[in-house]
Amino acid sequence: MQGQREPDSQRAHAENAAGLRWWRIFPGEGGQLRELRQWLKDLLPKCEARDDVILVANELAANAVGHTASGRGGQFSVEVTVASGLLRVTVGDSGGPSAPVIIDDPMSEHGRGLRLVQELSAGMEVSGGERGRFVHAVLEWTGPFPDEPGGDDRQVAHLRALQGQFPQVPVWFGLATRRWWALVAIGGEHRLVTTGSPGELAEVLTAVCRVIPAGGQAGTSRQPAAAPFLGAAEFAEAATS
Repeated sequence: MQGQREPDSQRAHAENAAGLRWWRIFPGEGGQLRELRQWLKDLLPKCEARDDVILVANELAANAVGHTASGRGGQFSVEVTVASGLLRVTVGDSGGPSAPVIIDDPMSEHGRGLRLVQELSAGMEVSGGERGRFVHAVLEWTGPFPDEPGGDDRQVAHLRALQGQFPQVPVWFGLATRRWWALVAIGGEHRLVTTGSPGELAEVLTAVCRVIPAGGQAGTSRQPAAAPFLGAAEFAEAATS
């Protein structure tokens, strides 16, 4: 839909102060990859970072179409979140017997796209199961914010509160997963943490911030390794151990 905005049923966002979010559902067909790339070109301002985002989203969507039920009469979803100098791409598929796997062998015909995604991302992880999975990739966003107003007032308020309390930690709410997320650097590694509510996330980050050195930067530099994906309890234990 070049030159047009997606209808509200396929697009969601919050105002710039708290972050911007969009999502769209595509038929699980190879030809839809071109539609996805065009959608992202129309959505995001032109810059070098946008090229990485498009490449990552295309690889994740191609994996969904080629290796899950999405490509057998199903569909795939794409969510884009921009906040605090980071952009997160989440691609949801229609499920399959096994999770995506990164292959180190350069001669292998499979898994190389995910290796590229990992190299371009600050963190990457998979959630879900056989009935449907989400692959999350977080990238450094150096471009300007897309110009989109509006949003859910309660989510905006929660995000503002979290960002004010933890200014060094990128936080966001995922519309596809309906969960709260943060990307934190501990011991030289970037880790994704997710909780079911902003209050739970605040509790975890409070514990984490006790072990982050004063003035340290959390989750803002590009790392070649994937960030471990932890729930609130596991993350708090890792952060304080």
